Amino acid sequence: MKDKTVRTRAPYRVDVVTIVLVTALVLFGLITLLNVLSDPFDGTETTLAAFGDRLNYQFFSRQIGNILISLVILIPLAVFDYEKYKPFTKAAYIVCLILLALLVLAGESTRGALGWYWIGTRAFQPSEITKVVLILVLSKAASEAYDRRGPISSLKDFLKLFLYFLIPFLLVLLQRDFGTAMVMLIIFGGVLFCVRVRWRYVFGGLLALGAGGILSWLFLLTHTQKERIRVFLDPSRDPEGEGLNVLHAKQIIGSGGFWGKGYFTKGTLVQKGYVPEWHTDFIFSGIGEGLGFFGAMLLIIVFFLLLFHWLHTALTARDTYGRCLVVGCTIMIATHVFENVAMNLGAMPVTGIPLPFISYGGSNILASFACVGIAMSVYARAAGRRQL
Repeated sequence: MKDKTVRTRAPYRVDVVTIVLVTALVLFGLITLLNVLSDPFDGTETTLAAFGDRLNYQFFSRQIGNILISLVILIPLAVFDYEKYKPFTKAAYIVCLILLALLVLAGESTRGALGWYWIGTRAFQPSEITKVVLILVLSKAASEAYDRRGPISSLKDFLKLFLYFLIPFLLVLLQRDFGTAMVMLIIFGGVLFCVRVRWRYVFGGLLALGAGGILSWLFLLTHTQKERIRVFLDPSRDPEGEGLNVLHAKQIIGSGGFWGKGYFTKGTLVQKGYVPEWHTDFIFSGIGEGLGFFGAMLLIIVFFLLLFHWLHTALTARDTYGRCLVVGCTIMIATHVFENVAMNLGAMPVTGIPLPFISYGGSNILASFACVGIAMSVYARAAGRRQL
């Protein structure tokens, strides 16, 4: 049924909850980066100068630069009416497809994947931005179809949405970035849920993806990626290779106990490089060691409060388009949090998914801040909705 609304001009509402929670997460992420990248403390740091000598500001200062650049994207997205996104959606989608395709054709492999453009010493990962653009293009197409005919029952409408999802999904798979592909798949499912797609299409899509998974295992996955899945099922299979990182991450988290060892203290394993990528993929292990079970759960609660607030924003959005946008952004952040935490706990294969607002990385921060701007724009205009 068409979503009939009368839009009235209302004062801009500042989303204080999102601002406070995201600011807290970002500041916590900066402190965590300083902690995990510090030279190991030995307890002899009795002066401020000695303490400062242990700190490594390289990634800390770079992350501040990433945050400032991302604010340039967040602020206009939050200030302008989200209806103004629509004219730029398809152009942004095409640009992302071109960037992804060029990586597949001529990209250089980094850590077994083809997902990065290098600009000097900095890397740009277009698949991170593509996830946000996918939310925009799917929300636009799905809401227009829903507003015309109600729940998605037309095969033509479903195929249009499926193709918008499938093309970047396949390009990311060809880059061997299966974590990002999984996030895209869940975003696609979330947007479809918003417009109540018919179950026959859902089951058909699941069968197609199941067949695609089998074909990927047979023809697309490299030996290393297959081994990661085997090691996920049985970490003891390769305790000195692929399974070692997961086993170490679990040991680091477990060593923190309930209250943790504290930040910037001696005897921390993460500062000694006990796991690789401790400032990106495995940063949650450093949080678990430093702040223990209590601190890790507190962080997850903050994420939950933010995502719950965004779901409430989706429910009060003035139209279907706004609802789809916020649900897509909520699902993207939630999937990142779930995958990263589960990966550190050994509950999922290592996929290279960062922890939003916390892990180091310019592309991830940019995509996360774009989601924040979109959610704030929808929230700001929810006051203008009135059902007929």
